[in-house]
Amino acid sequence: FRSYDRFHSDSRHLYRITQSEERDGEVLSKSCYTTFALGPAAEEAVPEVKQMVRVHRQYEGLIMINRERNVRHQEDEMWYVDRGFLQMFSFPLKYGDKKTALNDQHSIVLTSEMAELYFGDTNPIGKTLSVSGGTLSGEFLVTGVLEPLPVNTHQQFDFLLPIEFLLTHWRLYVEGDGWDWKNFVTYISVDRTADIDKTVREFDQIVVDQIGEYLDESGLQWKIGFQPVTDIHLRSDFAKDLAKNNGSVENLLYFTTIGVLVLLMAWVNFINLATAKALRRAKEVGIRKSIGAHKSQLVAQFLFESMLINAIALVVSFGIALLLLPVLNGLVGKEIPFDLVRDANFWFLIVCLFLTGSILSGIYPAVVVSSFKPSGVLKSSPSLRFKNSGLQRTLIVFQFLVSILLIAGTGLVYQQVSHMKNHDLGMDIETIVVINGPRVVLETLKEEGETLESKYNTFRNLAKGHHTISAISATSNVPGKGFLWSGNMSKAEDPSELSKTGSAVFVDKPFFSAYNLEFVAGGLPEGAISDYEWVVINEEAVNAFGLGTPEQALQQKLRTEIADPMKIAGVVKNLHWSSLKSSWSPVVFVLDNQYGAYLSAEMNMSDIPESLAHLEHAFQTAFPGDPFHYFFLDDTFNQQYQADLQFGNLFTAFSILAIFISCLGLFALVSFSASLKTKEIGIRKVLGASVSQLMTLLSKEYLMLLFIASLLAVPLVLWGGQQWLENYAFRIDMGAEFIVVPTVVLLIISVLTVSYKTWTAARANPVESLRTE
Repeated sequence: FRSYDRFHSDSRHLYRITQSEERDGEVLSKSCYTTFALGPAAEEAVPEVKQMVRVHRQYEGLIMINRERNVRHQEDEMWYVDRGFLQMFSFPLKYGDKKTALNDQHSIVLTSEMAELYFGDTNPIGKTLSVSGGTLSGEFLVTGVLEPLPVNTHQQFDFLLPIEFLLTHWRLYVEGDGWDWKNFVTYISVDRTADIDKTVREFDQIVVDQIGEYLDESGLQWKIGFQPVTDIHLRSDFAKDLAKNNGSVENLLYFTTIGVLVLLMAWVNFINLATAKALRRAKEVGIRKSIGAHKSQLVAQFLFESMLINAIALVVSFGIALLLLPVLNGLVGKEIPFDLVRDANFWFLIVCLFLTGSILSGIYPAVVVSSFKPSGVLKSSPSLRFKNSGLQRTLIVFQFLVSILLIAGTGLVYQQVSHMKNHDLGMDIETIVVINGPRVVLETLKEEGETLESKYNTFRNLAKGHHTISAISATSNVPGKGFLWSGNMSKAEDPSELSKTGSAVFVDKPFFSAYNLEFVAGGLPEGAISDYEWVVINEEAVNAFGLGTPEQALQQKLRTEIADPMKIAGVVKNLHWSSLKSSWSPVVFVLDNQYGAYLSAEMNMSDIPESLAHLEHAFQTAFPGDPFHYFFLDDTFNQQYQADLQFGNLFTAFSILAIFISCLGLFALVSFSASLKTKEIGIRKVLGASVSQLMTLLSKEYLMLLFIASLLAVPLVLWGGQQWLENYAFRIDMGAEFIVVPTVVLLIISVLTVSYKTWTAARANPVESLRTE
């Protein structure tokens, strides 16, 4: 995880520009997106900036077509980048020249996987790909093919196109001055001697010089930050990010801690068993001492034995790790290459762990054994007892404690994920099938004299002709796919300094019935609705913008940066448009009958294949030439919790491993304890003790230690659980079950572990027991 983006040749001096929006010291928003004019202005004005590159992801997939082979697909990972992108970042080219690959507006660079998809096994340099998507349509010449992108980079894309093409073809950017739309990720390479704090202040000054008047009027401050590229994977907590595969430094720390605890448990077992075995080697030590062996020699002998055992374990662990790597890949959802053997830091860590483990697990048993007195161990006497049974008990409590913590953590993760997946979203998504909206048809509308709205109506009428399709809606976004726009909003008559951040989705009239949204006030006006004239807002927007009650909000106007102030037609209950990790936020549904990036079909799931076939026929009839791609909305929405599920899977794996190690040690200690009490067991049986009484005698000490561990776990589970749950706006309540259930589970496992040996010892013939020694 820490290797992400370190393969770039100048990685230590590469930064991503971040921007926070503040008012009166309060951070309103923080983002890794900037305006497209900031980068060029800084490159020109700040001498410490050696190079600047902007990236703009194509948010609505476009249709990529190879007409020669009649291959067409909708592609979502298309990036518009500055021509220096391939020089700033060390992505090797399989074909082409990185210095010139993006020089022309109509050039395109694709990954080797996409090259094979569209062109087969041939070298595609000089061949043409067509992009279909309204104003962004065009013919592009293939000028470069990238080798497969490294797994350990936050930049995962399929196509690179020149950013000049976007800036000269997309109306919002053509008409703007470059300081209004914050949709661009900006990277910079700085001079090795640059003072980063000073450079950041120079960026802040550029912002003030360019839009200071606007910021003063709205009472806002923009604060620029530099995020090292090597920190992006683990230290990005933005609501919206260019990268889709980011990790979490908190999760990394969690699992590092758990790994250390499991390793300590293994060492604890070794210490306990080695110390117990020391009693069987007492005579050996006595003989060695009687013939002149020094204590230091005995300590060295036992330490060497410890190192030998650890060395064997290290070799075996490499084989197990290689064997189980596919299982780990499945748990974390990533392809982790087994190439750590080439990393010097990895070997340094392995050597440190080996030496630490050998010394820690070997020193105490070695000192205990070497301290035996020859006169005490060579004569025939009762079995020696542990001098430091308190340490042994402490180590057993530690194992129980770690096991309880891991079981509780596993339950906590799965209950929270289940809570989020089953929570009422305020809308129905289980019966929604989403179809990617048309792109190819956008180029032929003018020629055919039709409007996009008429095309949608054609599709809607055809689709609803099937008995399983009850509603069709065209929207700019769907739940789980973010918002089309986020920015400042306020009540129309309020001064701009009272504006707050809100988000907008463009929807048509059928949207509200298709998703079964509940109106708490108002509703959609009868008759035709002019686009951008009416909006529907959620309850949180009513509170955020000071609109009074939902009824009072009706007919008031809302000011946004999208269009002129729009009338509020209705208020719907708060709904979870995004993951339940996020709290309620102001959401505005802008009525627009022309924006169909996604087509949602409310569908009866009784006959899915037949319904999908009907939808495909209706789609291809209304939008000829556009590929039919669909997904089930509930599946896509729940993918937002995939990282949490992977976190839970790893937690479960560690828990099972910890319990297994704990049980192994417990079984061995019970076995050894029973062997020490062989004569005592025989005498008790002769005096009339039952098998159940003897089993209680042998196991009650361990059950008491489990009880102590459960008491110690209470504050740790409650504190750690609450800290982890702080990451979720909508979370479960922690109760006693997070202590009781893990303790009961561990109790059952422990009883089963010790029962066999204690039952065997208790059932033994007392005559044989009394003959020992």
